[in-house]
Amino acid sequence: MAIDYVMPKLAMAMNEGTINEWLVEEGEYVQKGQPLATIETEKVAYDIESSEEGYFHIILPVGQTVDCDTLIAQYAENEQELADLQAAGVPRVAAPAEDAATAAMPVDVTAAVTPVSSGGRVIASPLAKKIAADKQLDLRAITGTGPGGRIVKRDVLVALERGAARVHAETTGSRRELARIPMAGVRKTIAGRMVQSLQETAQLSSSWESDITDLLAMRRSFIVREEQLGSRVSFNAFLVKAMVYAIRQVPVVNSCLEGDEIVIYDTVNMGVAVSVPCNTACESSLAVAVLHNVEHMGVVEIDRGMKALIERVRTGQASADDLSGSTITLSSTAGLAPPGMTTTPVLNQPNAALLGPSTPIERPIVHEGEVAVRTMLPLSFTFDHRIFDGEPAARYMSALHEALEHPELLMA
Repeated sequence: MAIDYVMPKLAMAMNEGTINEWLVEEGEYVQKGQPLATIETEKVAYDIESSEEGYFHIILPVGQTVDCDTLIAQYAENEQELADLQAAGVPRVAAPAEDAATAAMPVDVTAAVTPVSSGGRVIASPLAKKIAADKQLDLRAITGTGPGGRIVKRDVLVALERGAARVHAETTGSRRELARIPMAGVRKTIAGRMVQSLQETAQLSSSWESDITDLLAMRRSFIVREEQLGSRVSFNAFLVKAMVYAIRQVPVVNSCLEGDEIVIYDTVNMGVAVSVPCNTACESSLAVAVLHNVEHMGVVEIDRGMKALIERVRTGQASADDLSGSTITLSSTAGLAPPGMTTTPVLNQPNAALLGPSTPIERPIVHEGEVAVRTMLPLSFTFDHRIFDGEPAARYMSALHEALEHPELLMA
C-alpha cells in the first residue's frame, strides 16, 4: 500500500510551502532520514528529510506552492507499485486552464526559440498572449508547438527559461534590463510584510548618536581574551546587552499589541535581522532570527548564541523556534553603510520597537570639557506609537544611550 507524503507544516505560522528543489529523483529508493527536498516557507527555506523508506513518486513539481497537508509525493513498497502509481497519474497541482486541444499534447522541452518574419501573423492562445504580455516577451521570437504551429502556454514558459528577448529591449534603445525577477517566494513575503507593517502600525523613528569610544575599548579587552573565552565577541553582542539594560528601565518597549490589549513581555527574545544569500540579482533575502531569553545571558553567551543562530539560518538549518517569538528587533547595518548614515527601519511586526544602528564614525566632539576625537554610533529607534508614546520612547533611548556611553553598566 502506497504511503502519502504531504506538504509538512514546519512552523505554527506556516500555511503553505513551495518546493524549491527535489533532492531525489523520480522513482529513486529512499531511506528514512534521507534528504528529500528544499521547501521554502514564508520565512526561510528548509531541507526536509524522508519520514519513510520506499520508492519515491514525485507529484508536486519544483516551483509549485501549495497549502500544508497537500499531497506532494508518495512512497511505493516495490517497483510494481511504483509503476502503478506512475501509470495512475495522480493529478498534479492544477495549472491555469489552457485550450483543451493543446493541454493534452506532450510538452516539447527542446522547442527552439527562433525568430519569424515580423510581417507574419502570430497565432497564439489567449493564455500564451497574456503571459507574454505580462513578461514583455516578443511572441514573434517564439516557435509554437500547438496545432498548426500555434503558440501555447508551455512555449512561452520555455522561452522564459531560455531568456527570450523582451519586447522593449528589441524595439527601443532607451533602456536595457540586467534581470527580471519574479516577485515570489521569500521576496514576495518580505514585500507584503513591509507594506503591512507600514499600513497597520503608527510608526515613528528617532535618530541620535552615542559615544561608543569606551565601549569599543571594553570590547578590545574581550578580544584580547578571545582564546580564553572561545569567541571573538562581536559588537552586536554588546548592543543586545545594552538593549536589555534599557528594557529593564522601560519595560513597555518589549511588547506587542494583541487585539485591544498591550502585552508586555517579561522575557526578552531578541529578533536579529539576517541577510540570507539567494541566487537572484536581488542578491539576498531577509530573515529575522530569534535569540530567546537574552535577559539571562552575558555578553559572551549572547555572542555565541547569535553566531550559531545566524549560521543555522544562512545554511537552511534553522528550526521553527529560531524564526519565531521575537519581542524586540535589532536591525544592524554597521560596517555596511557609509559612516555616520542613519536610517528609519520598518518595524518587524508584531514587535513594538526596533533598533537600527549604523556604521560608527570618528569625529571631534566636546568630551569632559575638551575637544577630542571620539567614535560616534548613529542609531535609529522605530516604535509603534499606538502602544507607547514619545515620553517612554525618549526614556528608553536615554537609557540605551547611557548604557552605550558607560559600558560598565552592562557588566553589573
